[in-house]
Amino acid sequence: MKVQFAARVCFNSAEKYNYFAWIACLVSAFSVFLPNGWSMYIINGIPCVADIFAFVFSLITSYQVNWASKLRKFFDSYVLDIQLNQFSETELREIREQTEKIYIRNPTYAATQMANTGKDSPSGVRNWYVFSKFYDGINAQFECQRQNTWWNSKMVTVRIITTAFIFILVGSVFFFLLLNNSILNVLLCSAGILIKICERVIENWRYARVSRLIDGSQQTIEAHPTAEGIEQLQNLIDKRRSINVLELGWLHNRLANKLTKLYENIIS
Repeated sequence: MKVQFAARVCFNSAEKYNYFAWIACLVSAFSVFLPNGWSMYIINGIPCVADIFAFVFSLITSYQVNWASKLRKFFDSYVLDIQLNQFSETELREIREQTEKIYIRNPTYAATQMANTGKDSPSGVRNWYVFSKFYDGINAQFECQRQNTWWNSKMVTVRIITTAFIFILVGSVFFFLLLNNSILNVLLCSAGILIKICERVIENWRYARVSRLIDGSQQTIEAHPTAEGIEQLQNLIDKRRSINVLELGWLHNRLANKLTKLYENIIS
């Protein structure tokens, strides 16, 4: 459970720094609306500094996603007994070290997370996979994978709706303020957020592409379950986790109890 807890901390940290990156980009973009009477050092300095912060926060986000996906990959490999030998001794030591560091820095939070299940408030990492009946061998492995993909599909839907709403709201405000400003100034101040948007489009495209492959692989296994198919599906799940596309942790916490009970009712 320590590894799963550490993975959650890394994902939560990645989400936090991703918000910071977006805030920095928005500060840079909206700085075009600063009063013309202000010093040029301030008018030009604010977007420059904001873009630097956005870049740094984005790097931290990528670093945390990388560690979170690596920890979650090890957890699934160990619990599901899938390709455990893929990790070298050096990698295993690095995973243990990172896990212990995170655990030591967050003892109280760790105790709560490791004691709580998805039904508790706050939701925790205990009993990560839920079974309503006995599964063995490939069927047990595949059931865990199906739980992963089911949860992902629910959270993706919520993320897309929430993100679209925020994007329309912020975009409307920006467009309204844009009417009284020079297009050139707007483009100069919006360079950071435009790059960020392009980067997000690319990452989300990669995420959607792997998701389609996961859906196809899952359908194949349902029709003809094999050990090779299970390994291929797990590799795709691990690959999707490593892509820098984050779900909304605060929404996950709010929906965890409801979705956990819903899934139990579906498979019971």
